[in-house]
Amino acid sequence: MRSVDAIVAACTFAAGVGCGALIAPAAVPPGEAAEGFVALFNGRDTEGWTTSGNLSAWKAVDGELHIDKAAGNGWWLRTVKQYRDFDLRLEFNVPKGGNSGVGLRGSTTGDPAFTGFEVQIFDSHGQQPAVNVCGAVYGAIAPASVACKPAGEWNEYRILLVGDTLNVWLNGVRIHADEKLDDRGFVHDPKNKSPLRDRLTTGHIALQDHGDPVRFRNIRIRDLSPDPDEGGWTPLFNGRDTAGWFARGGGTWKVEDGALVGRDGPGHLYSEAGFSDLELRAHVKVNTRGNGGLYFRTVPRPEDPDTWPLGYEAQIDQHDPKNFTGCIYDKAWGPKLITRDNAWFDYRVRAVGDSIQTWVNGVPMVNAKLSDFREGHVALQTHHPGNVIMWKDIAVRDLTKNAAGGGNEAQRGGGVMEAGQ
Repeated sequence: MRSVDAIVAACTFAAGVGCGALIAPAAVPPGEAAEGFVALFNGRDTEGWTTSGNLSAWKAVDGELHIDKAAGNGWWLRTVKQYRDFDLRLEFNVPKGGNSGVGLRGSTTGDPAFTGFEVQIFDSHGQQPAVNVCGAVYGAIAPASVACKPAGEWNEYRILLVGDTLNVWLNGVRIHADEKLDDRGFVHDPKNKSPLRDRLTTGHIALQDHGDPVRFRNIRIRDLSPDPDEGGWTPLFNGRDTAGWFARGGGTWKVEDGALVGRDGPGHLYSEAGFSDLELRAHVKVNTRGNGGLYFRTVPRPEDPDTWPLGYEAQIDQHDPKNFTGCIYDKAWGPKLITRDNAWFDYRVRAVGDSIQTWVNGVPMVNAKLSDFREGHVALQTHHPGNVIMWKDIAVRDLTKNAAGGGNEAQRGGGVMEAGQ
């Protein structure tokens, strides 16, 4: 991966200084397009975006994205796709006293300002740097200066995020220079610590409806992720309850603040549907000495459905020197451990035919040929008494039709199993 400085040098752009007024709505400047930038907002509607709030509160007007206060709470408008590393550029216009924000690496459920983090939008022209002014990483890092223009004028953000390093320009002024996502951060109250380093490493980009008529335009992005989100995911977890799942063994499963939480154990939660060739994605966190697994092509054992499942397990364990997070338990191993207890990480598994691959935070871990199991359910594990494991944004892509070698699906192990099979 190139260094942040190399990316800065390759992507230098004179933000602000009146340039935005020359850009047609939803257009990407030719120089940026050549570098790989694409429009996130098409200037016409909210295609490519969604929200857990009222979508009608977000309206495209004359190439701009407006917040309609009369339509109700629009909450956070988030991209359908998720992003890890990126160069994001956008313009915003905040009214007097207005408040909004740009959410980065947020989850589908919960408040993106805290599941990921927020670069603040606020009418704070003339104020001193603080963790709540325009340009701040909200509740965590004050900007070097307050570079926003007076209320009612257009401003431009450039936000460059690569790994744990953040750079932000506001109206051409570099207000965050190589800031690390470290142990700074709190939720609402400084006593309620929430270190940036422990939050999601991948997630949605989002815009906040804080109740003020903030306007946006010319939103574009260059995805720098090592494994860009290709889209096409189907959620396996709805963020509200365990509909579509069944439990075996011990432990408990409960939805808390949009996360699926497994406690104690050993126990397993199985998807009702099953798959053969698939790609799985989930955000995961375990407590101190926590242990779990993301099973696929798995079934409860016929002789004892309440014991360890029969199938592949993508391991979750920061303390096993052999079978650590990213490994396929006792079958294939990754290069080294890169996760920590009490910190979220992004897990991805791909199984097509005999090809089994895993990634952790975009880093390749396993690339193996395994022929033990052809189809089965997805299952989540909580491993032992005292264990706490949390899951968000569990989603799947059915890859059966794309299996290597083509041919008859039945000969390759079939497609999606019927629920309960």
